[in-house]
Amino acid sequence: MSDTEIFDKPKPEKKPKKKREMTEEQKEVLKERLKKGRETALKNRQKKALEKKIDKQEEEKARDEKIAKHVLKKNPVDENLAELKAELKELRAEMAAMKKAKEPEKVEEIKIQIEEKKEEIQEVKVIEKKVDFEPEPEIVKENPVITTPIPVPVPVPKRKVFNTKLGQFVYR
Repeated sequence: MSDTEIFDKPKPEKKPKKKREMTEEQKEVLKERLKKGRETALKNRQKKALEKKIDKQEEEKARDEKIAKHVLKKNPVDENLAELKAELKELRAEMAAMKKAKEPEKVEEIKIQIEEKKEEIQEVKVIEKKVDFEPEPEIVKENPVITTPIPVPVPVPKRKVFNTKLGQFVYR
């Protein structure tokens, strides 16, 4: 066998495949499906394009704000902040004025209550003088003290042990 015989083999001819025969109804159904698929694909592409466009606009806005902030060295919120602080000062002043207006009324009410309490105390003192009120002596209950005998420590007897470092007996 030579090399030319191996590489020069004739290739077998392929038989042409038969095309699938479809009826007109089947063709129309397939065309309708294709048309519907193309429409949904178009809608999906349009949605994605719109989403990308919106994202691009938001990124551009963010870049513009960053540039404006850097150039102006001012935050757009700072403008509103000054207005809000001024409004807050006005509201606090109004609250203080309202509190001052209410304070005299409260002071008068408190004075009246104090006077009533003083009168009640004086009445009670007068009644005590008339009755010669003597308070009963308080009875103090004493808790009995329980004494338990405290055990006396017992001395532990010492043992005679040989200490190898010293070379002699030691009591421990």
